[in-house]
This record gives sequence, C-alpha cells and structure tokens, in this order.
Amino acid sequence: MDPISDAAIPVVTFLMMVAVGHSLTATDLRRAATDLRSLVTATIGQLALLPFIATVIVLVLEPSPMVIAGLVLVAASPGGTISNFYACLADANTALSITLTAISCLLSFVTIPVLVSAGFYFWLEDQPEVTVPVAGLTVQLLLLVALPTVIGMGLRRWRPESTTGRDLLLRRISLFALVALVSWVVRTQFRSMVENLGELLLVSVIFTALAMISGLLLAWITGRPVADRLTYMVEFPCRNLVLAVMVAVTILGRPDFVVFAAVLLLVQSLIMLGMVLVTGRRPTQA
Repeated sequence: MDPISDAAIPVVTFLMMVAVGHSLTATDLRRAATDLRSLVTATIGQLALLPFIATVIVLVLEPSPMVIAGLVLVAASPGGTISNFYACLADANTALSITLTAISCLLSFVTIPVLVSAGFYFWLEDQPEVTVPVAGLTVQLLLLVALPTVIGMGLRRWRPESTTGRDLLLRRISLFALVALVSWVVRTQFRSMVENLGELLLVSVIFTALAMISGLLLAWITGRPVADRLTYMVEFPCRNLVLAVMVAVTILGRPDFVVFAAVLLLVQSLIMLGMVLVTGRRPTQA
C-alpha cells in the first residue's frame, strides 16, 4: 500500500475506537448490568449468526476469493459506530446500540483472530498466499481497539460539562474518516471493483438483508420491545469496517479485500436510510 494509507489506517482505527469508548456512559453500563439477557443474547447472536450467514452465502453463491475474503472480514468484525447513528435516526434504543458496539469492540481482539482464521481456513484454503498471523493480529487489536476504547471512556470523565459536544464531534469525525479511508484505499482497487460490481452488490444486499432479518427474529423470539428490535436490525448488519480495512491492509497486506467493505458501506447506507423512511421515523438528534 502507499505510505498515506499505511499511516492513516492505524490513526483512523484508534480515533474511531476512542469515539466508541467516549459514547459509553455509566448509565449504559448500569443498564447493561441489569439487562444482561439482552446484552448476552445480542452479542452471542452476532458472533454466531453473522459467520453463519457468510457461510450460507459462500455455499450458495460461490463468489470469487476476493469477495469471500471481504465477506469473512466483515462478518468477523464487531459492530461499528455508524450503527449508533442509524439507531438514532430510526428512533431505536440508541443506548443499547452504543453498549453493544462497545462490548463487541472490546471483545474483538479475541473474536476477530478466531473468526477470520476459521473463515479463511475453510473458504480460502486453496489460496496459499493468504495467511492470518493470529498472534500479531491479536496484539495489534489490543493496541488499536481495547486501549483506545478504554481511553475514550476515561476521556468522557474529563470535563463532564463538555461531554455532549465532544461526543458529537468525535462521532462526526470518525464517520467522515471512515468514508475517506475506504474511498482512499479503494481508489487503488477501482478496476477490480468495477469488474466485480454485480457480484459485490448482490452479496452486499443479501448479507445486509439476512443480517437484519436475523437480528429482528432474535429480538422477537427473546421478547424485546419494538425499539430494541429496531436496534438489533441495525446493529447486526452494520460492522466496524475500519477494523476490516486495517486487518486486510496492515495485517494481511491485501488491499483488494477492502473492495467488498466499500460496496457494503454504500449499500447499507441506502438500505438503512430507506428503513428510516419506511418506518416513518425522523431524526431526533444529530
């Protein structure tokens, strides 16, 4: 990759994880402690159902190795901060969304190496050039995920009167950085994206739809209220694409694996905003 991407990816990852930690309030933690059933169900549900959905897509559609790799990385990634934004627009349980995002990110230094290694082993075993350095990946995730999340939580306690404005600023910067980073990295893979656009769009739509349906069904089966059902629908498909980019580029050295994440970001933005319009919801905050 070019020097700009090599330098920007860790910085953007660190920034987004600070934003995740900064969004997590003491009230959210207390609520999670009193509603462990919802937290555990949603967390385990994402870890189990998203890789299962990716497996079904691979078995049925048999996409190209590049798309499979991108799909595995996305399915293994924790929830992204963009899900909190969509939850707010849909008038869902935003506090639950923020808590689920933070918990899944804190667990990701363990879950990502395990899920990515398993996915690549089963679906890319005929690609000998693709190897996952589990130890190095775990250490890097600790430094770029767990550490900044804790820093963000500590930063929230500094000057409490400025928390709301600082939180909004961090979220806006992180969302802008996500779009800019994905756009910059994909610039080098534009030809590959155009050549595989049909396949990329199809897999993106199917993954998003199945993830939303899975989240809704899980919330319904476990008796969650309407706001929580909307939260599950948003949280399940919206992944932390910056982490997927980081693993693909800085750990695996394969920027072509980022193409799927870029197309998925566009597809999901259209689907999520469409869901907001269909449900008749309107933004309640920025």
